[in-house]
Amino acid sequence: MIQRLFKTKDHKPFFLLGVNYWPASSAVHMWTKWNPDELEEDILLMKHLGMNVCRPFLFMPDFTDDKGSVRPEMLERLGEYLSLCDKHKFYCMITFIVGHMSGENWDVPWRHEKNFISDKDVVRLTLNFILTVVNTVKHHSSICSWLLSNELPNYIEEADPTIITKWTGNVISAIKEADPHRPVSVGDGAWCPEIIGEKTGFHLRKLNVHQDFVGLHYYPRGISPWHHTYTTAFRLAMAKAWGRPVIVEEFGTSTTLCSEENQALYYRSVFYSSLINDAQGILGWCLNDFDFIDERPYSHHAFEEHFGIVRSDKSLKPAAKEFPAFQEIITELSEYEKFTVQKPAGLFVPSNYYYEYPFQFQPGFKKWYDLYIETFSLMKRANLDIKMIFEPAQELENEGHYSHNLSLNPDEIPFIVIPRMKLMTKQTRIELETYLRKGGSVYFSFAHDSWVPKWHELAGIDMDCKFGIPDFFPDETLNVSPSEMRETFPIKENFEIPLNNTDPEYGYCPILKTSGESILLCNGSYPFLLRHDVGKGSVWFSPFPLEMLSCASHADEWKSNLSRMYRSMFESLTPKPQFSLEGEGLEMGVWKKASVYYILIFNHNWTEKKGNLTVSLPVWEFNSASIPCQHRNSATLTFTLNKKSGCRIKISAIS
Repeated sequence: MIQRLFKTKDHKPFFLLGVNYWPASSAVHMWTKWNPDELEEDILLMKHLGMNVCRPFLFMPDFTDDKGSVRPEMLERLGEYLSLCDKHKFYCMITFIVGHMSGENWDVPWRHEKNFISDKDVVRLTLNFILTVVNTVKHHSSICSWLLSNELPNYIEEADPTIITKWTGNVISAIKEADPHRPVSVGDGAWCPEIIGEKTGFHLRKLNVHQDFVGLHYYPRGISPWHHTYTTAFRLAMAKAWGRPVIVEEFGTSTTLCSEENQALYYRSVFYSSLINDAQGILGWCLNDFDFIDERPYSHHAFEEHFGIVRSDKSLKPAAKEFPAFQEIITELSEYEKFTVQKPAGLFVPSNYYYEYPFQFQPGFKKWYDLYIETFSLMKRANLDIKMIFEPAQELENEGHYSHNLSLNPDEIPFIVIPRMKLMTKQTRIELETYLRKGGSVYFSFAHDSWVPKWHELAGIDMDCKFGIPDFFPDETLNVSPSEMRETFPIKENFEIPLNNTDPEYGYCPILKTSGESILLCNGSYPFLLRHDVGKGSVWFSPFPLEMLSCASHADEWKSNLSRMYRSMFESLTPKPQFSLEGEGLEMGVWKKASVYYILIFNHNWTEKKGNLTVSLPVWEFNSASIPCQHRNSATLTFTLNKKSGCRIKISAIS
């Protein structure tokens, strides 16, 4: 059961649905170009669109004077704004440190160019600003949480995680002493190494000791439409693994960058995927378009003027209409509990993804984030539920203690995918073998120059790898076919995979002998997928760096077969679930109330997609759906979803 963090003033849990907010007439100067009538009109509009929350910003250059004191008139205006929200029963996430906004940093004179979070005078003034606001307005029922900042990593220069974590802990402790009843979060966008795989001073595993929830900010850009559409699920999965509730605090797109219709489809995909993947709220960026002649930051970031879902003439863009439609779903689900359909497949992330060990050999390939979102997307395309498994980091600066404990339980996670098994600590290697001997199953793909001890013994092979140089397969293409020894494996057809011999990371493993079973072969008789028993468990191994090849390839057709391979391995290991979804790129969530199951399905494809929902209940009836069911037999519903669209299905179990 998901414990809901956000509560109404009557202590009832609710799902956040809303936007980040600036009024159209003044934007960042909301507090100095004061227009309460416009603010109330916007509150009523947001309520009309089915929203229950917005995120207003306390723009620091306007809220504080030259000496760092809080301007009394700004406190009065904030109180007036919150009174309007109280009146209309509309919630706010108050954001304090707004030194960065929409492509520009806005400093305050009282900082005097000093370090924002380590200089004692600046820290004192910052804390006074925050606590003055909290103590002045905390009686307002419309405040549902406090956010320390808007994307603080963009504003401060400090990169030392120890200093950042200590500052965060001190500020949040002070807020909680003043107001112990509301949740607090950093507002950093969760741009941390644990999620983005890049070195920053904001460590999620350390900040989560202090903050009550994680707020994701993301604006994905890239080549792969799968990476784009699964960013929501991926970042939620990465963040949830560290033990705090997660919201999508900021997402969106400017209609300068895409059509209004496709902005709406993007909103819809984030809405469905957020709910299916256990977010506790969603806030788009933002409510209004702007239309200024020469107003920073929009004068130099002109595309920022068109992130709104409401045009400058106050008419609604198509994205605005996604809110009431989604609120209807949230309301319907309020009496249901999330239902676990099947055990998840694990996706292993090594500790070097988020922790920098000394003198670590670094090959030319640097796109770690791309590798893991590629693997995640391939698994999602196969309709698998995924749980991220973060390897504990041995933190050398912390006397060698580990960041957290790793306990791999086959009863909870029966199958783990390890793309490119190149690095892991010795302790993890021992834990992995224990997991296998207890009955767990692992798939891993080959990694040139792997540092993992006895990886070839796990794979059940004698290998002929050379030190310092890769081996490249002699053909340009792999023609994969099922082995006659494994007639029951679900993949029956041949398929082709293009090879890439441009970098050692794409080299393959030359095999001399195998002690396992060949499940799939390539180019006649060479092993492509092997299965090897270890204790009560099994290891599936490919001598090719499949996920690396997939990440580097722009050709998508062959990747469908890789997704099917993941699903085939998983299905061979687990019992058939009560509800099983088929259809590449379809994502499903299931909720339950008594004997009624409420099923959401979303089509992540940019094309129409047919799906099958197989029901394994002894006796059941199909109650309703938001699309017509095209066919039903005794166990299966067949349906078709338009691009980037979802459906709702209710099924009742009959006793």
